[in-house]
Amino acid sequence: MALRLGARALVAGSSRLFPGFSSEISPSLRKQSLSSLSLNVRPLSDFSPSISESNLKPSIFQPSVVIFDKDGTLVCFHTMWNSWCEELAKRMCAETDTDMSTDVYELMGYDLDTKKIRMGMLAEKTHPYIKEKVVELLIKQGFSDWEAKNVLKKTWKDTPENMQIKMTGNLRSLFTRLQKRNIKIAICTSDSREGTEEFLERLNLSHLVDIVVCGDDAVSVAKPDPHNAIHICKKLNIDLSEAIMVGDTPADTIMGQAANLGLTIGVLTGVGTHEDLTHADVIVNIVSEVVDLISPNADSKEFHSVTVTARGLFEIAERSSFSQTNTKTAIQNSA
Repeated sequence: MALRLGARALVAGSSRLFPGFSSEISPSLRKQSLSSLSLNVRPLSDFSPSISESNLKPSIFQPSVVIFDKDGTLVCFHTMWNSWCEELAKRMCAETDTDMSTDVYELMGYDLDTKKIRMGMLAEKTHPYIKEKVVELLIKQGFSDWEAKNVLKKTWKDTPENMQIKMTGNLRSLFTRLQKRNIKIAICTSDSREGTEEFLERLNLSHLVDIVVCGDDAVSVAKPDPHNAIHICKKLNIDLSEAIMVGDTPADTIMGQAANLGLTIGVLTGVGTHEDLTHADVIVNIVSEVVDLISPNADSKEFHSVTVTARGLFEIAERSSFSQTNTKTAIQNSA
């Protein structure tokens, strides 16, 4: 079933950020088993005289911080990491004098034929965690603990030797738009500090980002634990309800929900599909659509196809019921 709603309906009730949505949603719609509903979101139109004559307040919503995942959200995951997987496998084969390529690719979730990373270890886990699993793999192959750790030490590199960066959008422009609206920018990634800083420096983004938490930071706890999102908000002195999480994997979306952030958005530029991102409130195609929704400008598209998940729809209904209950209570108390 597809619902066609205006941007006002979506942003007014889709999360804790936007209370006040008062339209009723039937119980049968709340209970339906569909995993997601496709909603077409468009701004106020000049075609309708009723709209042009209305005095409704603008429907733009503005968080205090947007927390972005990096790989798969801001940059193409496959371009960044497929060569890294192949280079690691070659080094390990050379060091052990054993053909371990298939085992390494399976562990990382890499498909050599398609040159794609699937949902799995490399897409969701931190480098320290992955290195532990590499040692376990070597031990299963018959190496001692000491030998396995020595192989890892000689073959592991946190970043690709020739890092290829393919952005999913004009990140400098998108970040600048958020900054102009006093919306802070955070990056929460499973990647290493070394690789993340190289990414920011090469794209000249460092001055636009307020805080970065990486997978190998001492303060970091691996996604989907909510710790990193909560840590970011505490450091920026921002309420959790005023934060948005944007990512391409269940690790990102589950973290956003577990931290009780205002809104969790899935993007389809990484390894996650609609079916993978059901823990998000809404799903968009690319990161620029996120910025268009919260910080539109003259170049923003006038139409976006946004998927609202069953979880997101429930929150719309829940916030609607909560708002109506509070309104009725207020009226009764004033009577």
